Amino acid sequence: MKFFKKPIFTGFAPNMTRQDIKIACGFLFLPWNWKRLKEGPNAKKVENWFKKYFKCKRVYTFDSGRSSLFYALKALGVSEGDEVLVQGYTCVVVSNAILWVGATPVYVDIEDDLNMSPEDLETKITDKSKVLIIQHTFGLPAKLGELMKIARKHNLKVIEDCAHSLGAKYKEKLTGTFGDLAFFSFGSDKVVSSVRGGCVITNNDELGDKLEKYRSRLPHADMLKIFQHLWYYPIFAIAKPLYNFGIGKLIFFIVRKLHITASIIYPQEKKCKQIIFYPSLYSNALATILLNQLKKLDKSNMRREIIADGYIKSAQWKRDYQRSQDGRVWLYFTVFINKPLRVAEEMKKHGFIVGTDWTGSVIVPRGVSLDLAGYRMGSCPNAERLSNRILNLPTNRLINKRNGKIDYV
Repeated sequence: MKFFKKPIFTGFAPNMTRQDIKIACGFLFLPWNWKRLKEGPNAKKVENWFKKYFKCKRVYTFDSGRSSLFYALKALGVSEGDEVLVQGYTCVVVSNAILWVGATPVYVDIEDDLNMSPEDLETKITDKSKVLIIQHTFGLPAKLGELMKIARKHNLKVIEDCAHSLGAKYKEKLTGTFGDLAFFSFGSDKVVSSVRGGCVITNNDELGDKLEKYRSRLPHADMLKIFQHLWYYPIFAIAKPLYNFGIGKLIFFIVRKLHITASIIYPQEKKCKQIIFYPSLYSNALATILLNQLKKLDKSNMRREIIADGYIKSAQWKRDYQRSQDGRVWLYFTVFINKPLRVAEEMKKHGFIVGTDWTGSVIVPRGVSLDLAGYRMGSCPNAERLSNRILNLPTNRLINKRNGKIDYV
């Protein structure tokens, strides 16, 4: 009977709406719109939205969150010989941005909530430490009070990694407004999504001038890449409902083989190598889709909270999960279990395709070269332990909640 149930996904275009599909198809199939694929007013409109939402002076969009971090580091003058402190449970694109400016990533262990340990941070700071990156994992704000105090004590510049936390608050103040800069991602499974994109925000005019200079030198996004990102919408709209019948799986297989859609993380990036077609400017087409997502941000985050509350209150729920906190955003509902990959495979048989991209490695996704990323096994024991116990359940708009319980899960 699973074939007749609507499949449930943690990823696979979780934020996609009918309006997003309509916008993407308008750019794909109406030739008179092709001249607006690269250039247009909407990247600037995205920047204006962030300025208003965060009450900040300067916002700069880039092709991705990873490019945004790269230029944030450059704006802070990070270069060869410098050390950048980052938590041990993170994505390889964060490590790569540090490596690509010539610096050395120094990995700090995490606490049981999957955010950086202030205690371990103190032990990892050296005379070469220049920047602290504070990650708000899965939308849960880190211990910003303690971490910022340590940063000030050691004269560290701070970048907030808000890839997961757009709209989250720490003590009634938005994440992204505590550090010298903050960067955001508009990737396919983030709080809001245009498949690819990102931005940096700051209130420091000197840093803003540097970011503006760096961005002014960038090329427009490659036309082929823009089309690949746009194809994501109609393809996923067709394939997801047919996944349990096998047709959807076949469509995804063909799409991957023919490179009809772009990769989220390219094979070169797993080996800490740069790709030749990025960094670039954020395209007008993708910014158009993002603007549609941003209109619904608060409503979407509220719905995620309701779904997470449903998981927590479910009478059947017996698992440990990433803690709740006032002001957090529930990008996922993260549970800690033994053998999560095996559990995910079993759930797939019943129509639940749950998130394991953040499972099985301290630097995700699995398959990343830890040596090339500069990670030494044993340096972050809690991150190593927890990364092997994580399963991410969906909190997106496609999950139904009835009578305080989550359907099926």
